[in-house]
Amino acid sequence: MRFGSYRIDIPFDKIRGNKRILLQLPAGLKIYARKISDLIEEITGSEVILSSSSCFGACDLALDEAKAVSADLILHMGHLPIPSVRVDFPVEFVNAVIEIDPERIARMIRDNIYEKKVSLVSTAQHVDYLEEIGRLLKGYDVLLGKGSERIAKAGLVLGCDFSSIDAGADAVIFIGTGSFHPIGICMARKKRVYSIDPLSMRISNPEELMEMARKLMRIRLSLVSRSMDARSFGIIVSKKVGQNRFGLARRIKRDLEKREKKAHLLIMDDVRPDLIEDLGGFDCLVSTACPRVAIDDYQGFDIPILTPVELEMVIGKRRMEDYEIDTFSP
Repeated sequence: MRFGSYRIDIPFDKIRGNKRILLQLPAGLKIYARKISDLIEEITGSEVILSSSSCFGACDLALDEAKAVSADLILHMGHLPIPSVRVDFPVEFVNAVIEIDPERIARMIRDNIYEKKVSLVSTAQHVDYLEEIGRLLKGYDVLLGKGSERIAKAGLVLGCDFSSIDAGADAVIFIGTGSFHPIGICMARKKRVYSIDPLSMRISNPEELMEMARKLMRIRLSLVSRSMDARSFGIIVSKKVGQNRFGLARRIKRDLEKREKKAHLLIMDDVRPDLIEDLGGFDCLVSTACPRVAIDDYQGFDIPILTPVELEMVIGKRRMEDYEIDTFSP
């Protein structure tokens, strides 16, 4: 079934019989929420309630909302499940696929990419096409990594997890739109990254992507330097089920207190500067929520917001030259 550019196969038979369903969609799909809701109610007879809260991924399940309205099921659209995230509530995941042309993409790779041992990766919207693209690349050694326990399909990358990228590859080919994932890959793997937009059929310049990653790394290191004299730290803990690293946050607090720093644990849903400002002034924040919060949203904060890896540099547990992007670990 088509909704704009997306193919969404709603599992009517599987969800039939649930009296009340909470429908959760990310920002890009919310425009279709009412149409999808009407279809589900018409075909299944279920009552559908729309979640209007933010939804940043499969890590961000609307469990509190579902329980608040006594829903029988969360129907979560637009993401693949994170296998390691287990919840005590019924959730049905439905992917939203954007159809692409594997032959055109394979031809573009052959015409533009000279490295022959390549790691092929994508997001949930296109990951189902990776095997076919790989088969079409005769003469290439195409690697589709299984990744960590957070990865649902071979070749899938998340903003917080690039483990499906094979360390033995000479280059990484990302199939998808935007620079969010490619820059993360550059920072995480430090390899040549080719980003192919399967809609516009444009291929990025790997040197430009790497320079963008280097620029971001310089910004991160400057924030680390600004935090060297910090005395008070706010350690952010996410209440989102797939972003919660409370154990890590507590270890960070102990590390800071051993060094005679003042540290407080802050729990929240969406990480917003105004909510933190209400708690009074901190010299520095450390986010154990989604690893991309500190890296992508730092400009919204008046004080440095660091990742746990960056904090290790501040307290002397890691050298500046050993910088690594934060990836999800409990």
